[in-house]
Amino acid sequence: MKAHKILYFVLAIFSFSVSLAQNELMVSSLNDNNSEGTLRWAITTANKNSDVKEIIFTPDLSGTLRLSADLPPINSDIKIMGPGAENVVISGGGKYHMFVVNKGSNLEISGFTFTNSANNYNKGTIFDVSGSTVKASDIVVEGIANPTAFWSKGEHSNISISNATFKNNAATLFRSHGGSTPIYTSDNESDYTNRITVSRSTFSYNRDLIFSTENYVKIDDCTFKKNYGQIASFRGVNRYQVLNSNFVENKGHLLFTFSSKIGDTPSWGRDTLGANNTLFDGNLFQGNRGTILNTGGGFKYDSKTTITNNIFINNGNKWYGNPIVATGNQENNFITSVKKSEDDGTVFLTLNKSLLLETEDEGY
Repeated sequence: MKAHKILYFVLAIFSFSVSLAQNELMVSSLNDNNSEGTLRWAITTANKNSDVKEIIFTPDLSGTLRLSADLPPINSDIKIMGPGAENVVISGGGKYHMFVVNKGSNLEISGFTFTNSANNYNKGTIFDVSGSTVKASDIVVEGIANPTAFWSKGEHSNISISNATFKNNAATLFRSHGGSTPIYTSDNESDYTNRITVSRSTFSYNRDLIFSTENYVKIDDCTFKKNYGQIASFRGVNRYQVLNSNFVENKGHLLFTFSSKIGDTPSWGRDTLGANNTLFDGNLFQGNRGTILNTGGGFKYDSKTTITNNIFINNGNKWYGNPIVATGNQENNFITSVKKSEDDGTVFLTLNKSLLLETEDEGY
């Protein structure tokens, strides 16, 4: 009797192990010939078998995966885990698309460097999202010279990127269009059906417009340093949130611009969108060569723009326009206090210094 119970237990453990194995696929090769163990093979297999939930790169892989064709579109919910952005680079060779996520599917991906993707203005050449979702973390995006790396299109499209590095790119990275604006303004981002969120990420030495978008965008806890072009052109009447981020020594003559139907006659959306529809809050702007933002160029735009609790130090200009709310901002606060000695005529000055000044920048 005991032997039978032991046998049943062993069989149950074996069945559980097989089930786990069927839920994941291992990538053990950086070739791109669709042979077993390659990324192309793994995506194709996962598309055919909905039980597969994870594609995992073996930790010993190191080098560049050079695509020989567009990767197969993602048709299921899948997690792709790389061995680390410093270990594996995925290159499109300037010709090929990477991750197209079809409607209703979800991709979670981490641990890669992406470079040299295809040239296609109307399609995301790294992440192409249409009625689907991508969540990416711990990635590096470098050496992108062709538009557009990340496209979010239509209703229920969502790109969320965190802990990423974007450097030395020479093309527009983010675009979006389509999707609806709520009838009434909302602080709940899920009420907006086309969303791009970038958090805890760094942008440096990029040479073109980074965001060219028409829908909800949130930039939170990011650093933009020494970029050469404009950071964002925000269009449409959806919410734009730029929060808790640092903008230091960027060289564009204008960093943020806005345009939308709010300015049209009869001013579509003006009565239903709140004053902080475009919100800049808690940011540091220091040593930027040009103007930080153009709020829209007229009272209709300005009535939807809130600029609060930011620090502006030694920039070309703060903003054009008259935002409806502009409170709690500090300007050029190099001196925080002045105190005279009680013993003699000595004056003590307490000076502020940017948290982002590095050793080689101290002469700035």
